Amino acid sequence: MHALDDGVAEIASATQRANREIHLLRAYRTRLIADVVTGKLDVRGVELPALDEVDVLDDIETSEDAEVNAMGTMEEPRDD
Repeated sequence: MHALDDGVAEIASATQRANREIHLLRAYRTRLIADVVTGKLDVRGVELPALDEVDVLDDIETSEDAEVNAMGTMEEPRDD
């Protein structure tokens, strides 16, 4: 029974951490959009590569792994 409780606690912790990361990403996205709309961030002339030229999933996994390994969790967005 103790092993089951430990497993459930581990899953609950991972779920809570994932939900926190989702919340932070949504807050970052909202802030980024607001900064572009208000002109605090100039995106004129920014060229993005075509999606078929970039393996998006590999880029996401690589950046997440680096952040998790460095800090044990995702870094919160900064209010610069």
